[in-house]
Amino acid sequence: MDLKKEGRASKTYVYISCLVMIGAFVVVCMISFFSEFGKHPDEFDVRACMDWCMSRWIWPDMRQMGLGLGDTYSGYGYTKVCNYTPYFLIFSKISCVFKQFMENLPYYRMPNLLLMAFLIVYIIRKIRDNNWLMLGFGICVQAWYIFAYVTADAEDFLLAFISIAMLADKDSFLWRTLCVVESNGQTDAEDKHPVRIFDRRVVFGCIILGIMYGLMLLGKPYYFATLFLTFIILLFHLIKSEVNNRKALLGRYILIAGVAFSILAGRALLDLHYYGFDKAQAEAQMSEKYSDYDKNPTTPIEEQTPTFHMASKGYALSDLFDYEPNWFALSYKSFAAASIYYDGHMLFFTVIGLLYIAIYVWLGIYLCRHGDVPVFVFCTVLNIGSVVASIFNSYLIDCQPQGRYLLPILLATCYLGSRATELWERKAFRIVVLAASCISLLFFGLVETRTFIDLGYVRNLLSV
Repeated sequence: MDLKKEGRASKTYVYISCLVMIGAFVVVCMISFFSEFGKHPDEFDVRACMDWCMSRWIWPDMRQMGLGLGDTYSGYGYTKVCNYTPYFLIFSKISCVFKQFMENLPYYRMPNLLLMAFLIVYIIRKIRDNNWLMLGFGICVQAWYIFAYVTADAEDFLLAFISIAMLADKDSFLWRTLCVVESNGQTDAEDKHPVRIFDRRVVFGCIILGIMYGLMLLGKPYYFATLFLTFIILLFHLIKSEVNNRKALLGRYILIAGVAFSILAGRALLDLHYYGFDKAQAEAQMSEKYSDYDKNPTTPIEEQTPTFHMASKGYALSDLFDYEPNWFALSYKSFAAASIYYDGHMLFFTVIGLLYIAIYVWLGIYLCRHGDVPVFVFCTVLNIGSVVASIFNSYLIDCQPQGRYLLPILLATCYLGSRATELWERKAFRIVVLAASCISLLFFGLVETRTFIDLGYVRNLLSV
């Protein structure tokens, strides 16, 4: 092998990856700035949530009357302000700053643009040594799109991505905090001397990691797959570590978990303070008050939307696929693209699907040949679990397929990519990954923008 040519090929991969990331950010900015209000999922109620939280710092009682909380309720009979996530309480303050000077532009979408900018800077800085980062954020339109509008999924995805990136990178903040990498360059396995359980650096690192994992516990449940993967990898690391280092390592684990679950417990205690053990009754009360007629529990069942809360209406799981026979196809489309509402473009969905399969199978073959069968099998089971969880979400809540619920599959695949270190030296594999990236970006920029951006609206916006 010509090492100079291989080095040039590797640099080409890095340059193109960076250009794809920058291009994706430009397209997201275009959609965010120039798409009309209401073009994106749930935008009417999420903007109201942002506005309501601008002057507030704590989750309210959902039964609170007055002060405009009722305006934040959606036709589904609940308000996202009262979800466990602190997304609206935190990022509404950033929206408030932008609102002061963005009279006609969507100030409420700015926080997610900043989150994406942070993520892209992180990737560009790390991509040279960690080519596998592109598998987590560089090959899927839906992963980019969630940063173009107001959704707590953006925060959840960012935290999960950083979690996986740190888990996969042995020089990361996570492993330095756990003392996997010592200051003298030796690993725990090489260093026969036990390290101290705690010092200031370790305590600070554990608290930061605990906050990150705690925020993930407050987020969307489908990102628990990422937490579970992290837990299993760290558990095996503890088991394989030197006996005289296990006490120190376990102490760090306990501190991290303690901080994380303290955050979850604090949020749960607030609900306990508001509702006691009758939160379900409060939710039912608000659902009756704010739900649209076809979703309201007081509406005669024959007049309700049959695909909303199917389980509670007595439908079998199989009935889900009777009402939506294209559930899998639509879920895939809204994973590979930004929306399920595409009648054509089958060439794109076919090509990108084949590239996804090629990447995953290639990773699987490589890992199985190099002794990483358990990791590959475990991640595959997690990915299947993500699909099953999405099915049950449709069955228990709303039948509409949601590709963003499958985004944890990207993160598990990203971790698999980090294990296949030598595979990234193969030019053919890098070409397949770049093909998936570039095709996704072209579709996002040339097709998706026409779906979300109306030129007449843009002209009126710029003329004001």
